[in-house]
Amino acid sequence: MAGNRFISPLHLRLLMARSNSPLFFLAGFTQLYIGSALGDDAALALLGTILEITGGSSVLVGLYLLIFVARHHKEFSESYNKIENSVMSRENTGALHRVDPKPASTKLINVVIPSILAFIAAWAWLAN
Repeated sequence: MAGNRFISPLHLRLLMARSNSPLFFLAGFTQLYIGSALGDDAALALLGTILEITGGSSVLVGLYLLIFVARHHKEFSESYNKIENSVMSRENTGALHRVDPKPASTKLINVVIPSILAFIAAWAWLAN
């Protein structure tokens, strides 16, 4: 614990829920799609059933994480310091300003792309 910083379990769960929910949806719908495709073959029917069960549970975990974030959003937004990862730097004039060390593409990679892929996987599974 560097600098006596402690992240409460509630905030850790909220932080994980925000970034991992699309990944659970992506994994769940992909497993549901593959499991339903394998269900046609008699030799792979058991594997298809197992994939459908685990895929459904992954979708439920993703749904739980979304509900958890919506339920505790007010507590999270009031206590989370949105500039804790920023770095202070000086301009040529000598004025200090905050610089976010994370590139803007991080949110695109971690949230938007998995969400789009999860939507495509859900659509393909429903069309199957």
